[in-house]
Amino acid sequence: MATGNVHGGKTLRRAAGRMAAVAAFAAAAAAGAAVPQAANAHEARKVLNIVNFVRSADPRPPRADMIRAVHEEVALNLKYGFENTILLQYDALVDPEMMAEVLKSDRAKTEFGLWFEMSRPLNEAAGLPWRPKGAHRKWNWDWHINPGFLMAYDHAGRKAIIDAAFKRFKADFGHYPKSVGSWLLDAWSMDYMEKTYGVDGFCICREQDNTDAYGLRGGYSNGAYYPSKKNMLSAAVDMENAVKSPVFKMLTPDPIYNYGRPFRLYRGFPHDDPPTMEPGMATGAKTEIVDWYFRVYTEPAGLMNLSYMQSGQENSFGWSRISAGWPMQCAKIAKEAAAGRIVVEKMCDTARAFKAAHKANCPQTQIALEDWSGAGRKSAWYNSRFYRANIMMDGKRLFFRDIHKMCDGFEEPFLDKVCTGWQALYYTPPVVDQWMFGGKGASGVMSLDGEFASIETAADGDALVVTATRADGTAATVRFEEGRIVVSGAGTLDAEYANGAFRKGVSAADGGIDFTFQGFRYRVPVRGDVKSTAKGFSISGGRIELDLSR
Repeated sequence: MATGNVHGGKTLRRAAGRMAAVAAFAAAAAAGAAVPQAANAHEARKVLNIVNFVRSADPRPPRADMIRAVHEEVALNLKYGFENTILLQYDALVDPEMMAEVLKSDRAKTEFGLWFEMSRPLNEAAGLPWRPKGAHRKWNWDWHINPGFLMAYDHAGRKAIIDAAFKRFKADFGHYPKSVGSWLLDAWSMDYMEKTYGVDGFCICREQDNTDAYGLRGGYSNGAYYPSKKNMLSAAVDMENAVKSPVFKMLTPDPIYNYGRPFRLYRGFPHDDPPTMEPGMATGAKTEIVDWYFRVYTEPAGLMNLSYMQSGQENSFGWSRISAGWPMQCAKIAKEAAAGRIVVEKMCDTARAFKAAHKANCPQTQIALEDWSGAGRKSAWYNSRFYRANIMMDGKRLFFRDIHKMCDGFEEPFLDKVCTGWQALYYTPPVVDQWMFGGKGASGVMSLDGEFASIETAADGDALVVTATRADGTAATVRFEEGRIVVSGAGTLDAEYANGAFRKGVSAADGGIDFTFQGFRYRVPVRGDVKSTAKGFSISGGRIELDLSR
């Protein structure tokens, strides 16, 4: 990044498999036999999408290197016979030389879709002015939100841009695209594309903090979700308020280090690089770290519903940089697929399979109980339609590093407004966020009592159970359910926030905790003895419950 049809037979086989499993479960129960854990019904489908996207108007790299990047990416897809997705920016779509390389793809195994960043050719096709600013005045493409992303335009402008791009795509390919990607999309545009053109799936940037011109904090930490019509980062609580096609997070984020600024956790981390599988970056080019990604997304106990991986690279990096990691990754992807550990498919197929299997947002997890850096950190994420949460073990400390609510009423900043500045920052309502509220004498986390030696994870239906053992042999259990977090054996949960506007808006009393974020008020009911402290709040009791479903 600048930082960045389910076939009928397949669908029937999957449906038949699910029906057979249900029938076997019922028959065993009727016979009084021991039945398998309900977790089997939520067993993770382990999928990897190869998504390469193509620009032409990017003025930074040599044009020859951009064209070669497309040539080599297509050649690797052909070499391994990969199902893959290529997303085309409008300026690439109208560039005959670039498209000549793109169309060398195996059309039976390649999905073509749209990459939605603005450029001079697209704006002109839509009848809108192209107005880059400052040093970019002569550029035909710009990574800043204004003018480079849909949020820089009112609804009429967004509609005109979308219609122009879809019209040209259909003229060239004979059908509308089923997959659309961008580092940042808005909920209004997603809803319009899904309803008007039948887009099956979207992909956006993984969580990051204002890299380039956009920041995303909250929402699903990875995987797929139906977004709220008011905030594309937030999973819809009620499907009446949902865009009816799922959003995927791009480039396989690191469950430990893709949070805040990773070099603050691990001094050896190259601080300009995102901690993902992106092959043009440091972690995506190291064979031992890529092996770690495959283990993390396929092996841990507790993975549920969808364990989603994505890799590939924009051609703007040029082959000179992509070549360090992408050929190595392709060989490993082929090996993992041949062994049956992952399924490699087009993004549209993954989106359709998700829609067929899940009529509403479902729990998904990302779990890393080994640390590629050697520091021994352990991290488990749980995502549902009501919240996302992360528990982390760092040294002997065990704490909630992050809890964010999903709220259908919490609006994204430019849902109906035009972004006139250079950046856009997206959030969901925070309860705990170490990156946003740590520092200045406060940890920013919600800690469990004691010194811990180990943690283990397991699935129980759609719940993730984390069992943590202390050095003295006692244990604490954290159970993440769709609408609540239940903690047993914690002693006390202590939350701290750095002094500032958010901390001043936290009030703990009367069986719950009240929060205010960006003028939005919300409450988390609590079972346990809850009280305010100088830096936040504490909750004590043998069994503590946080109700995040309201």
